[in-house]
This record gives sequence, C-alpha cells and structure tokens, in this order.
Amino acid sequence: MKRTNLLPILVIVAFLAVLLALPNLLSNEYYLRLAIMSGLFILLASAHNILMKVGQLSLGPVAFYGLGAYVSAILSVRYHTPFLLAFLAAGVITAAVGWVIGKLTLKLRTAYFVLVTIGFAEFFRLVAINWTDMTNGPMGITAVPAPASWFVGYRPYYYFILLLVVLVLAALYRIEHSTIGRAMHAIRENETLGRSVGIDSYRYMMFAAVLSSFIIGLSGSFYAHFFQFVGPELLSFDLTIAIVIMVIAGGRSTLAGPVIGAILFTIIPELLRAASSYRMVIYGALLVLLMLFMPDGILPAVMTLLRRIIALVSPALQRLATSLTGKPFALPQPVESAPALANAAATMDAPRALTSLTSKDDGGLTAPNKDKLEGQKELIRVEDLSVHFGGIHAVERLSFSVEQGEIFAIIGPNGAGKTTLLNAITRLGPITSGTITFQGETLNSLQAHDVARRRLVRTFQHTSVFPHVTTNRNLVLAHNLREPAGLLPNLLRTRHYRASEVDCRIRAKEVLAFLKLEHHADTQANSLPYGNQRLLELGIAMMTNPSVLLLDEPAAGMNSTEVEMLMDLILSIRDMGVTVILVEHDMKLVMGISERILVLNYGKRIAMGHPDEIRQNEDVITAYLGRRAADATAN
Repeated sequence: MKRTNLLPILVIVAFLAVLLALPNLLSNEYYLRLAIMSGLFILLASAHNILMKVGQLSLGPVAFYGLGAYVSAILSVRYHTPFLLAFLAAGVITAAVGWVIGKLTLKLRTAYFVLVTIGFAEFFRLVAINWTDMTNGPMGITAVPAPASWFVGYRPYYYFILLLVVLVLAALYRIEHSTIGRAMHAIRENETLGRSVGIDSYRYMMFAAVLSSFIIGLSGSFYAHFFQFVGPELLSFDLTIAIVIMVIAGGRSTLAGPVIGAILFTIIPELLRAASSYRMVIYGALLVLLMLFMPDGILPAVMTLLRRIIALVSPALQRLATSLTGKPFALPQPVESAPALANAAATMDAPRALTSLTSKDDGGLTAPNKDKLEGQKELIRVEDLSVHFGGIHAVERLSFSVEQGEIFAIIGPNGAGKTTLLNAITRLGPITSGTITFQGETLNSLQAHDVARRRLVRTFQHTSVFPHVTTNRNLVLAHNLREPAGLLPNLLRTRHYRASEVDCRIRAKEVLAFLKLEHHADTQANSLPYGNQRLLELGIAMMTNPSVLLLDEPAAGMNSTEVEMLMDLILSIRDMGVTVILVEHDMKLVMGISERILVLNYGKRIAMGHPDEIRQNEDVITAYLGRRAADATAN
C-alpha cells in the first residue's frame, strides 16, 4: 500500500485555514488591500517565473498585463460582456498574443530575446496611448464594473484573488513535478543535451510563453475590475523591474520563491513610506545586500541554511533518542512512491542490469532488438554528404553506411570533420548537400529532438551533463521521450503517466548499477570526478533506450583503467543490440572493439575497412597513425 507523508498536507491545510480567516483577523481594511495586492503580485511573479524555468528572461510582462486589463475593461464597458466571459477572454486573447510573440522571438537567444520583449512592451504602451477610439488614450477607461453586484468592499476581492492564487500554484506544482516540468528543467540546465535526448526545447518554451501570458492576462483582468480603471500608466517599465526583482530575489525557477518575493516586495515599499526621503536609497541598499549575500534568492538561501542546521543537529538528536530509549535510533529514510520500484530494486541483479532497456516497449516506442531488424543489415546510409562553413569544407562528398549491430569507428586527425559528421547525423549541425537516411527514412529535414526520438542518441566531445542536479536526477531528466508529454496526462496523473514514473525510476537504478555509479546517485553532477562524468553522460544516452549510440571521444581524459572499463561497457551495449558509432583518438580502444573503421582527413574519406586493413593502410599511416602508432596497435 502506498505510504503518504501527511505532514506537508497538514501544514498546507493549516496555512489555507489561516488565509481564509485572515479578513476576520485584520482590523484595518488597508491591510486587506495589501493582502490583495500581494496576491496579484504572486500571480504576476509566478507567471513570469515560468519563462525563467526554460532559461528565458522577458522584460515585457507589463504588455501582457496591460493587454489583459484593457481586453476585460473594453469588453465590460463598451460591450457589456458578463465578467466571467470578459475574464476568460482576457486570458485567452493574451495567451494567443503570447503564442504569436513566441513564434517570432523564442528562436532568439540571450540579449536579443530581452530586447524584443522590451520593444513589444513599448509598442503596446504607444498603442494604448494613441488608439483613443478604443482605449480612450491617456484618459484611460473608467467605470469598469465590479465582477458582481455583491462585490462590495475588499473581502470578495480577497477571496477571489486567493482562489486564483491557490488554483494557479496548484497547477504549477503539478506541472513542475511532471514530464513537462522535468523537460523545462533539462532545457534550463543544458538545452543542447536536452535536445539530444529527445526534448523539443522550442515546444516547451512556447508552452511556457503561452501559459505565462494566460496567467498574466487573467491578472490584468482582475486588476481592471478591482481598481475599476485602466490607463497607460499600468504599462510602466517600473512594474516590469518590480516583477523581475520579485522573481529573482525570492528564488527564480522555484515554485515558492516568487511567492516569497512578491509578498516581501509588496510589503517593504509600504513600510518604507514612513521614510519617504530615504525610501529609494534604503530599497536599493536592500537589493544590493540581497544579491551579495543571497545571489540565488531568499528561498534557496533559507533551504541551504536549514539543511546545514539539520546536518549539525541530527547526530545530537539521534544520540539523545538512543539514550532515552536504550535502542539505536536512526532517522526514517524516504519511501519510494511505488511498491513496484522497491520490489524491482530488491530483486535486481547487477550483471543483467539494463536488460529491460532493450526488452520493454513503452507507449508504442520501438525498443532496439536484434531480431526485429533481422535481414535489414544497413541501418544508416550517408550519401555525398557535404558540410561547409563559408569557405571551409568540413565534410566533402562523403559516403558510407553503418550496419545493424556493429561498432563502427570514425577516426582521423583533429579538424578532419568527425564531430561535424556526428552533428550532421544527429541534426545538431547543418547539412550543405547530400542525404542521410536511417532505416530508409531521410533525416535531413528533421530537428535534433526528432532524430533522438528515432533512437539515434549521442554523447559529446566535451563532457555534457545537467550540471546542477544529482547523478540520479540527470538520468531522470533524460527519460523524457518515454513519458507522456501532453498537459492533461501530466495534470491528471493518468495511469500511463504513473507507469512511466515507475519505469523511469527503475531504469535509473539499472543504469546506475550498469555504470557502477550507485554510490554517486545523490552527488551533484558537476562535483563528480571527470571519469564518472563521462560515464554519466553515457548513462544519460542509455536512458533513452537507443538503437544507435553515437559516442564522440568517450575516452578523452580517462586513464587506462577507465578506458578498459569503457571498452567493456561499449561491448556490453553492443551485445544488447545497440549499434555503436564511435569517434575516438585512443587507437587501442578503436582497434580493440571496432568491426569497421572509417578514416577521414580534411573532411574526405581516405580509407574504410576492418581494423587490420586500416592498420596497414599507407595513406592512413601517413595522414594519421604514423609508423610507430601503427606498430603499437598491431601489438
């Protein structure tokens, strides 16, 4: 039976009870108005934070905020639309505009995206001022009706904004702890790696933009009906800065951080009104101190402090409990959410780990299987492939094929075009001309995540992991393409979703056992030794259940013992039915496990054949191996 920790639920219920009783506890209507404004800023900060979860910084939230307010006000005042319809229309229209802006801007990165969002905010402000027939220009729209006749005083508005905040935060919590949330986390950590394991970064960025716009639009509608006035001053850039400060100061990319930031930075300016002459100086000093001593935000800093306190206090508590009871005492360990996981972990046999990765078929996804492609020897064909970067011909009219189930090595001197070739196959790089086919399907027009979903997965020349999360979390983030990606399955936790969650955790344990990284499961990835980071990168690729695994210099930086272990791992992976394409400079590794070798020089093929043929080829010896290296690999 599933065991649930009741403490968080009881805390949430108690907190909600206090919030429901708050109007009765406050003697001054001013404080209730402050609570309403805090709720409004919680919505704005939480919505804006959604874009930060995919690594994007927008400086145009006031445009969507103002759009939602104007839409609701215009519908209510000019067309006498019922509040609920105007409220929903504000959210939907703002989301539609967010989709359009996302289509135009989300392929931009860094400063370009920021500049475009600033430009959009200024564009909308000018529209609001100059389109007087619709917006009434600088005079604004007055007499916006209340949501209902019984909305008298602040209490109805307080309960309405409280309901909105609870619904939005509950939905965002569900999304954050779902396939969608993990995909957004992977994009924020390492977008290129995320794309290489099947995560469509553009799709999730569009989702974030639309959802953020929808929530901000609803917030704008609430603003219009609460203040019963909408004017261009709502579109002030100061409001944008305030929203960004709330998110960053509270703790960006967390759920509770923007809530804390919104409450604090709604209350602090009010407290500073008493010191009007020094208000901005004190406010600025607080921000500087916050960034100096809590650069990741208030919530992460507090959580780090609590973990340190618990680490210091828990041994003393255990000794005290042991002395009082006379029995050894240990703090309870976390319980896995599914019994199947515990049973699978208890019966797992390390030597046969990863067998489920090649024998399961989840959600219609094809698992690699030697028998499945029996008789279809040619798996990948490259014909007349050229990749040019201006006048540099990195790959020039290259043709070859890779057979099912083989270890196919690509070697050559630095600058020969090996990594460029892998980039072209996995569609992380351009193709100038020629074709690449996989099982008869042309890959040229596909995106990187589409190639990964066809089970062609790669590692990178320079170690590429999700650096700021644990080893186990790295593997979980790489499981995305085997999970339902739709919004409803993730919100409703359907049976398919729950099954994929269990499968993810079992597979992560199997991969850890296969790579002998169990003891590093809770170690942050960027703290792992270099050799273990390379193994983790291999594990990330294996979590996708690849049919073709492309390894770009996997032995780079490894010592001889680690290289021998890597050779065994690659052979084990091949024995599972996975075709391996290997780019490597370690000749003992290449000659020891490869069935065929392609040799490149200046982007052109100079030889291809079995290791013995390559070892004796005079062109290869001259261009790459050298006589001494050729003799060494022969021994």
